[in-house]
Amino acid sequence: MPYFPNLVDILISFVLAFIMFGLGLTLTINDFKNLFLKPKPLVVALLLQIIGLPIVSFSIAAFCPLEPQMKVGIIIISVCASGASSNLITHLFKGNVALSISMTVINSLITLISIPLIVNLALLSFLGFYTEIKLPVFETIFQIFLITIIPASIGVFIKRIRPTFASSLENPMKILLTILLGLVFTLKIFLGENHGGTGISFYEVLNIIPWVLLLNFGAMLLGFYGSGVFKVGFNNRFTTAIEVGLHNTALALLISGTLLEQVEMEKPAVVYAMFSFFTAIIFTVIIKQLYQKKI
Repeated sequence: MPYFPNLVDILISFVLAFIMFGLGLTLTINDFKNLFLKPKPLVVALLLQIIGLPIVSFSIAAFCPLEPQMKVGIIIISVCASGASSNLITHLFKGNVALSISMTVINSLITLISIPLIVNLALLSFLGFYTEIKLPVFETIFQIFLITIIPASIGVFIKRIRPTFASSLENPMKILLTILLGLVFTLKIFLGENHGGTGISFYEVLNIIPWVLLLNFGAMLLGFYGSGVFKVGFNNRFTTAIEVGLHNTALALLISGTLLEQVEMEKPAVVYAMFSFFTAIIFTVIIKQLYQKKI
C-alpha cells in the first residue's frame, strides 16, 4: 500500500481546512467590535499564549525523560493554537465566545510566523545544532496559510453573503468534523508507520501521557491565574484558560508528520488528543464550582 501514508496526510490537511472553514462560518463583525473597544482581555490572553505558554512547554520538555524527538513534539503541540473545540467549550459554559473566537483567529495569523521560529528553536535545543531536521520557514508559512487562513476566509465570505445558509451548516459540520477527527486519530493510533500511522505502543502512551497532561493543565492554569494577575473578569479568565490550554492537534500532526516527516514527534499530539477536550471540560467545571462557592 505505497500511497496510503500520503492519503493519511491529505486527510489531516482536509480536516484542518474543514475546521477553519467551519470557524469562518461563525464569524461576524459584531463579535469583535466590543473586544477592540475594550482590548485588555484579548491582549492579556495573547501575551500568555505567545510568551507564557512557550516558557511552560520548554520547561516541561527540558525536564521530562522522553526521547528528544518527543520533546520537540510537546513543543509543537504548544505552538498550535486552539481551534473549534475551544470555541465550543466556551459556548457551552457561557464564557466570552467573542474573546475565544478572536484568539483563535488572531493566533491563526500569528502562528504563520511563530510556528517556524519556535519549532526550529526546539529542534536546535533538543536535537543539537548539527541536526539535519529543520522546519522550512517559507514552505511552512505557505502551508499553514493555505490550510487555515484561506478556508476561514471562505467561511467568512459565505457567512457575509448567505448568513442563513451558513447558520444551517453549523450543526451538520460539527458532527462531520467529529467523525473526521476521530478517523484521523484512529488511523494514527492503530496503523503502523509504513501505512501512515505512528505505530505508537501502549508503553509509549503511558510514558507520554503524564507530560502532555502536565502541559494541558499547566497551560490552563497559566491562562486562568495569569489573566487574574491583570484583574481580568472571571468569564474572560476561564475563557483564556480554555484557549491557552487547548491546542489544535490536527495542525500539530501536519507540522510533525507532513512537514517534518518525523513519526516520533507525532506521538505526543496523538496522546494529547485522547483526553484534552475532556480535561478542558473537567477543568472548567471545577473552576466554575470553586468560583461560585466563593461568591
